[in-house]
Amino acid sequence: MASMPHKKTWDEEMADLFHESESVWKPLKEDNPRLFKFWDLNQKYLYLVENTLVADVKTSGSPEQLIAMLPNKSLAMAQQPFFMGPEQKKSCLSCVKSENGQYQIELKEKDIKDLYHDPKNGKAFTFYCKSAGNGNTCSFESAEFQGWFLSTSSEAKKPIGLSQKGGPQNILFYFERKS
Repeated sequence: MASMPHKKTWDEEMADLFHESESVWKPLKEDNPRLFKFWDLNQKYLYLVENTLVADVKTSGSPEQLIAMLPNKSLAMAQQPFFMGPEQKKSCLSCVKSENGQYQIELKEKDIKDLYHDPKNGKAFTFYCKSAGNGNTCSFESAEFQGWFLSTSSEAKKPIGLSQKGGPQNILFYFERKS
């Protein structure tokens, strides 16, 4: 009986990407983003609908939406800073403050590879990746608005947002790395 390949924990995925055994940034062998599939604790996957990232239950006809990730080399490596955006799209997730003072997520036209090669002024596009302790889930804290996390609503087909811990929104995500 063949054994299943080991599924890496979030910490193992990040150590692999960030070369954590070293205290200095080593450039990636190539600047191709790492691709992940994410879903929340209620089995709602992230999908791109028009120009908005929403969380919805996967159906047999649902296309797979992969999220591209590259590190932000201008911030402290220990916090695992990342740029994130939908695969095959020249846009990235950005944390902004709306006119009425609410923190929210916007998809802004910005190539993830451009941010990777020139990360200055990229803090609004940066998330700190955190393991949820068990290795199977992770969360993404806004670098721009510390204490605010990428979140999904408990309702399906709602846009992703920013929430604080302890609220009604889901801030924990399961993940699967795609090669």
